[in-house]
Amino acid sequence: MRRAVVVFALASALGLAQNVEDKSTEHRSYAGARELILDNVTGSIEVTAATGGTVEVDIEKTLRAWSQDRLALAKKEISLAERREGGLVELMVDGPFRCHCSDNSINFHDHDLYEFVYNFKVRVPRDIKLDLRTVNHSDISVTGTAGDFRIRNVNGGIEMRDVEGAGTVSTVNGPVKVTFARNPAEATSFKSVNGTLDVTFRNGLNADLKMKTMNGGMYTDFPVTALPVAADQPEHRNGMTVWRRNRMTGVRIGNGGPELTFETLNGEVLIRNREK
Repeated sequence: MRRAVVVFALASALGLAQNVEDKSTEHRSYAGARELILDNVTGSIEVTAATGGTVEVDIEKTLRAWSQDRLALAKKEISLAERREGGLVELMVDGPFRCHCSDNSINFHDHDLYEFVYNFKVRVPRDIKLDLRTVNHSDISVTGTAGDFRIRNVNGGIEMRDVEGAGTVSTVNGPVKVTFARNPAEATSFKSVNGTLDVTFRNGLNADLKMKTMNGGMYTDFPVTALPVAADQPEHRNGMTVWRRNRMTGVRIGNGGPELTFETLNGEVLIRNREK
């Protein structure tokens, strides 16, 4: 919502707008949940593993606008949609910015009548699968879970502490920091465009690593051996053959195992041994 924020700040500085705000809190509970999808837009997501088999969600919602009429419109248009199917729980911050197509993509360009922020604090069963997403003014943190995961951010960092499982962790503008309580047994990837990847594994890691950064270094305190560089794969296009060079660095830790991928553009790749 960068455009809305900039316009709001300028109008306030010129004395053209009055800031009105509405804050509210809500609690939701879901028994028997085995998988959680949480699709936020603006705001943070904090997930912590707890005992028991219930997902407990605390929601802090803030609406801001230039006038009471705009605030009233925000109250009508912004909502937290909910779906359940067996053990699957899906929560999605919904509004006119959603396309309601197959991927529920977001378009802010024509929507600057008000601002909204949802901050989530969630307690989950330890083995739950997580699919978390947020976009603006946001951070995602996950602590103590053991299920597989897909964690996505755009303008904010991601931190995962003492987790197990495997999956994908990606953001655009922000760092990724992950500490594993048990090394992943399946392929797992860590990506950022503008941010450092700092990932800590347990001693005894056996994995094949692929790493790439354009502006930064790559470091590890695990003993490694080099993997053969993959041959360039030709592509036939308009009667021509085009080669795309694979710039990933490949190394093996221990006896090799699941493929772990680390890719950033502006940032370092740090692969740490937890016992050192």
